[in-house]
Amino acid sequence: QFFMSPCGPANSLQNTRLAYCRRLGNNCRLMSNDLLMDQLFPAARQRVLALLLLQPESAFHLRELARLTGSHAGTLAREVDKLARTGLLRRSELGNQVRYQANIGHPLFGELAALFRKTHGVVPALREALAPLGAQIQLALVFGSVARGAASTGSDVDVLVLGSVGFVELAQAVFPLHATLGREVNPVLYTPEEFAARVRSGDAFARDVLRKPQLFVKGDADELAELAGDWAAASPPT
Repeated sequence: QFFMSPCGPANSLQNTRLAYCRRLGNNCRLMSNDLLMDQLFPAARQRVLALLLLQPESAFHLRELARLTGSHAGTLAREVDKLARTGLLRRSELGNQVRYQANIGHPLFGELAALFRKTHGVVPALREALAPLGAQIQLALVFGSVARGAASTGSDVDVLVLGSVGFVELAQAVFPLHATLGREVNPVLYTPEEFAARVRSGDAFARDVLRKPQLFVKGDADELAELAGDWAAASPPT
């Protein structure tokens, strides 16, 4: 009865939570995603699945997996063997080394990879890496092959950052992501005024970024359109 009352305390609490989420915006959705993942998967399993599902072209031996995920090798061995028995991972032997790799032929591979891409992929990793510089960054987005979903094994992660942060600080912040993501991160830095000026002048790079798909790390499409002016509004990503 307490929860069914449309005007009682439960409804008031729900409205308060909704208002709080509106103020938090993307951060609230991220908190919800993190809580969901914690309920669905133990922490160690999350780390190993994120590594393997988001780099399906790569095979890793147990010590590599332990080092990259910060896990104990013994615990991890039991975890990956369980996942291999489900068919989600492939287990192969090379000499005296056992290697594990995501099985892209598994019926659930696509759905699970998409789920982990949202919670453990490029955007969450970049968001965490850039958080200490947040006051100096107005907008950040991934562009290029990763944003288009067409990345190959050797593709870099191209990141456009608009703000007052220095390039050395920015490069130092994203450098550790090479080990985390298994890809080089290539930051491109402008002040918001510089980028807006490039758009107005017809700069090919700026307009290509606006024309193609983007993955927002900080800010959103509305903020980018406001910054870029009428040209961006007339040229939605394709």
